[in-house]
Amino acid sequence: MALCSKCGKREAIVYQKHTGMKLCKNCLFEDVKQRILEQVKKYDMILPEDRILIGISGGKDSYVLLRFLPEIHPSSRLFGLMIEEGIKGYNRAETFSFVKSSCHELGIDCVITSIKEVLKYSVDEFMSLQIKRCNSIKISACTFCGIARRRILNVYARSHGMNKVATGHNLDDEVQTYLINILRGDIMRLIQLHPLSIVHSPLLVKRIKPLRTIYEYETAFIAYMEGFRFQETECPYIVERPTLRTKIRELIKEIERIDPSAQLKFLNEVDKALEPLVKMRNMDSVNLPRCSQCGEPTAPGRNICKFCELIDNVLNIQY
Repeated sequence: MALCSKCGKREAIVYQKHTGMKLCKNCLFEDVKQRILEQVKKYDMILPEDRILIGISGGKDSYVLLRFLPEIHPSSRLFGLMIEEGIKGYNRAETFSFVKSSCHELGIDCVITSIKEVLKYSVDEFMSLQIKRCNSIKISACTFCGIARRRILNVYARSHGMNKVATGHNLDDEVQTYLINILRGDIMRLIQLHPLSIVHSPLLVKRIKPLRTIYEYETAFIAYMEGFRFQETECPYIVERPTLRTKIRELIKEIERIDPSAQLKFLNEVDKALEPLVKMRNMDSVNLPRCSQCGEPTAPGRNICKFCELIDNVLNIQY
């Protein structure tokens, strides 16, 4: 029996690849909590008076976020929101029930809504209408789903008086997103992704990612140890149409086989390189325009937001 590399007392149950340590459950949980706290303090992610909406996808990462946030911020100032996408064969009723029960145990209020309920079209409906209109798929389900989820999280946070939205994006997610936008040459998006970036509209609620230095395998292990009910079915749209993110994920896996700490190093270096640009951008008196159709914020120089563009221009359907 191998003992924990940190405490030297309890049995080690997980190998932490980026440190080379074998950890017991207690020491792993404490290590993850401290890395979350490090990011929270470094970037002032969470202040004592903050009221935080937690985006709960029903996956392991948002569950781990839900599990740790009450340890660093009062449960009474947290609010959970679960969003059902409307994808046939991707039903997560049991998972949502488990998460809602977990919220109750943690003293966190939570509600469930759906993309269709708030934005009129489920993911399946959007894809079906797109094929009917264009005879092909021009906009991926992931693009529509991502934009829709961000919209709903922002609207709910704003309407419930929350000043922060916390999502369960882990280290792997964050590195993939950085790489995608580097490949696209999208500097402004890179700046917006940085934890120090501010919102440029009173209608936007600041998003935070407390798990951004926690590996995906760590969230998976913690979720398993806490009895989280993993969903066995993968989203059919990812299986049918692999995205650029999927391809980058596979590339990163190959790199980490050579250097298990490569992602952490990459994130830290990109964070540092972007920080001066972020601070300059934060000083600009930018006030985002509002979409002429839905009234939500849109990018500078745009008359309609991306969501309305997807509905109107791609599907030619009145929003």
